[in-house]
Amino acid sequence: MNFKHLVLFACILFFFNSCDDETDCCPMPEPENEAEFESGIFVLNEGNFGSANASVSFINMNEGQNKAQVFNSINGYSLGDTAQSIEMHESMALIVVNVSNKIEVVNRYTFQSLGSIQSNLDNPRFAEVVGERIFVTNWGDGMDAEDDFVSVFNLSDLSFIDSIPVSEGPEKIIASGEKLFVAHKGGFSFNNIVSQINAESLIVETEIEVGDVPVSIVLDGNDLWVLSSGKPSYADNETAGQLSKIDVITNEVTESYEYPQSDMHPANLKLSGNKAYFTIDKAVFELTPGEELPATSKFEMEEVEVLYGFEIYQNMIYVASPHLDFTGDGSLYIYDLSEGRLIEKFTTGINPNGIYFN
Repeated sequence: MNFKHLVLFACILFFFNSCDDETDCCPMPEPENEAEFESGIFVLNEGNFGSANASVSFINMNEGQNKAQVFNSINGYSLGDTAQSIEMHESMALIVVNVSNKIEVVNRYTFQSLGSIQSNLDNPRFAEVVGERIFVTNWGDGMDAEDDFVSVFNLSDLSFIDSIPVSEGPEKIIASGEKLFVAHKGGFSFNNIVSQINAESLIVETEIEVGDVPVSIVLDGNDLWVLSSGKPSYADNETAGQLSKIDVITNEVTESYEYPQSDMHPANLKLSGNKAYFTIDKAVFELTPGEELPATSKFEMEEVEVLYGFEIYQNMIYVASPHLDFTGDGSLYIYDLSEGRLIEKFTTGINPNGIYFN
């Protein structure tokens, strides 16, 4: 064996011996997390108040999958008490947990935790992301009309930025450019405004009067459609539902339609194609925006026990329905939009209230 061969043999022997040790010299590539939830339906289950049993279900209709307790099983701890809503933003899902006063942030495709926000929240409701900021509506004490606010956090590190005092009962929140529009349902009371917040200056620039108890806001280009359910029968003065259109450039109400009957209380406004849809109890109503509110429904979803969540996606209606006693597992009903025919039913967790899509 000549000198060159000896050196080569020694180098090879050193390489294999050194890699036999449990060191970092020859690291194996870490397996990438599989995007297990890349395509399907998430159902947010709020659970029972005070029981810390909120959960997320995942349904993949193409593969016949129905997975319960997705957050808990992936992350090894409970989601918390009374899940309220989810805001999907790029690859992230922000889960607002109302009674626990926190937001769990996960990767929407793997559901692995990316962090959480557990301060500067008080009775949080809904979230919206604008640029590098997260905006969260908070009721505070639902009986106190003076403590409501929108809290603001950094998207990158979830650190707190500021709180914006707002009128009573901020609920749904949606962005149009640098403008944020907040529907003020009224907390445990009743309100009738949409506030507009500047996402840069964090200042409430105006309040726009709409119908009583605005429950849905949907953006359509430069138009913001606001569906108000009206004050319910147990209020001192029952009022009818109303649909308003706000020009997001001028912040002015340009159209308004009201039911003639005070006992008509619509909810769950959705746009699909050139039509708008909403519900009253378990009935689905269809209208062309710009026309009077319809007096008769398109069809009724008789199988649904309690209508708690409602979405329209790819010409299908998705309904989240708790069990009648609000303690057992609920259901997800899927209907054909055009005919109202029941297509499928899936079991969910306790008190499903929201439906989201990947």
